[in-house]
Amino acid sequence: MLWYKGWLETRFRLLVAVGIVGVVLVTLYSNGLKAGIFALFGGVVFGVGLLSGLLAGAGITTQPAVQATKGLHGSMLFTLSLPVSRSRLLAVRAALGWLELVGGIGMLCCGIWALFPILRATTTAAEMLEYAGVLIICASGLYFISVLLATFLDDQWRMYGSMMAFGAFWWLPNHAPLPASTNIFRAMVESSPLVAHTMPWTAMAFSLGLAVSLFFAALHVVRTREY
Repeated sequence: MLWYKGWLETRFRLLVAVGIVGVVLVTLYSNGLKAGIFALFGGVVFGVGLLSGLLAGAGITTQPAVQATKGLHGSMLFTLSLPVSRSRLLAVRAALGWLELVGGIGMLCCGIWALFPILRATTTAAEMLEYAGVLIICASGLYFISVLLATFLDDQWRMYGSMMAFGAFWWLPNHAPLPASTNIFRAMVESSPLVAHTMPWTAMAFSLGLAVSLFFAALHVVRTREY
């Protein structure tokens, strides 16, 4: 029931996510590689960031299908009255959004592989699969930032906060003396298997650790917060 409830709340957002993937692919294809290969990967990372913020949902709160809103949805009391724990509510909702994120990234990778022959000429299908894995793992860190914000912010402010947090994660490793492993955006571009022909293991490990830490922080918030 929780999975179905989550699907009803996110199916239109998933449709919007598919539209975002389509727009990103059309934009990249129409520009070709005139701006360079890094512009192509920049567009991919931009799309991944939008998907991460859009599909993370609203924690355990009930939300409208498409638009971001302020305050609690009218059926929030029904959600809290369900005979399941808040932890399970959050876990199911986060897992469903993450699976939708994986699907969106898969579509994005299939699209750029099909639309850009230069990628097929310079990389192998195995490296493209590795790149998809890198995107999924690195996006997971971004995704769970939004999951955590959803536990104490309105949906509208969650979107704003997510975009600001993503911007900070891009800015800090490039302007502060932080370890290279913290630069998950670099792992999706310069250090990716399609460019460096190697896996950015340290950045992937950092993103996974960040995702797990943020998820447990989100669990703590939903267990202790009064709605």
